[in-house]
Amino acid sequence: MKKAFRDIKRGVNKTVLKVPSIEQKVLDATSNESWGPHGTHLSDIAQASRNYHDYQIIMSVVWKRLSDTGKNWRHVYKNLASFQYIDSTGRDQGSNVRKKSQSLVALVNDKEKIQEAREKAAASRD
Repeated sequence: MKKAFRDIKRGVNKTVLKVPSIEQKVLDATSNESWGPHGTHLSDIAQASRNYHDYQIIMSVVWKRLSDTGKNWRHVYKNLASFQYIDSTGRDQGSNVRKKSQSLVALVNDKEKIQEAREKAAASRD
């Protein structure tokens, strides 16, 4: 059922709303589905990011996804779980972001840990 709905939505995006294909690929890559993005989509997105106009479209979707909250937490996680940044010395500074996103997902999926974190925050706030 979800797949059929998703396919219909993509068709509407393409024909009625005239959503550019690169935008649809970024939307698919950062969707709220539990599986990760397809490798060819990521490759297409990487190539398109070299074009100024496509880059603007890509970043618009990414920034929107990064501001999602609540039930759409996977939008943010899919961007941050594979985040990479190599600084000028060759050190991978993105590993901290990846580790933090993994710990946040573990927290979200564990009700006891969430309760402990809330109690700890309430205690330190008081």
